[in-house]
Amino acid sequence: MSHRLEGKKALVYGGGTGIGFAIAQALIQEGAGVFLSGRRKTVLDEAVAQLAKIGKAGSAPGDASLKDDVQRVTAAACDFLGGLDTLVMSAGAAGRTSIFDTEPEEFQSIMDHTLMPAFLSVRYAASHLLAAGKGSVIIVSSMFGLVGRAERVAYCGAKAGVIGMVKAMALDFAPHNVRVNAMCPGYVETPLSIEVAQAEPDPAAAIQAKRLMHPIPRAGRLDEMGELAVYLASDPSAFMTGQAIAIDGGYSSR
Repeated sequence: MSHRLEGKKALVYGGGTGIGFAIAQALIQEGAGVFLSGRRKTVLDEAVAQLAKIGKAGSAPGDASLKDDVQRVTAAACDFLGGLDTLVMSAGAAGRTSIFDTEPEEFQSIMDHTLMPAFLSVRYAASHLLAAGKGSVIIVSSMFGLVGRAERVAYCGAKAGVIGMVKAMALDFAPHNVRVNAMCPGYVETPLSIEVAQAEPDPAAAIQAKRLMHPIPRAGRLDEMGELAVYLASDPSAFMTGQAIAIDGGYSSR
């Protein structure tokens, strides 16, 4: 590795599994110290045990949709890392939500667990990012924040809302040398996405259909998500802010 992130201090929400863990792994491999958060302590402990073989890694459990938890996790991360200059938010909620039968409570839950974490994580990291003198915020949205999808009114709305927040926060931070960008992945085969597919009548067919929906006919890889995050956290991306970057095999281009 080239240690492109030597000395960086990164807090990664949703860092115990899936895309969040892949990002944390990529960051630490490039020299960053990382601090993970998520709702399941056992998952975080396992993730930290793997990452600590590479570099400095710590964690604290918490619910990123709750103000008190985010404040506590942010303080713990800054204490462990000695400050904070990189923030990754890879947490949210999904589910089938047709406009014809979705209950308001389910719609609200997806909003609360997608938009609020993006807001709270940046709100309570802001002073630390400013104190660092330069920084990068990376929020994981989705290709479905860029285009619509049938029976996903809440998910599409929430992920599009995240992109709107990214653009607004980028302008707030721009004079202070802190950048805010969104990653918009296509279908990536994570443990959760595979678990969801197992509930389908034909899991193998369901997974293959998701792969083939991209013009590049395959799933995205976790290492590809990590590499994009490394770039966004690194100094060579210093002129990039307020962007929603599709990494979706061309899906949102159609």
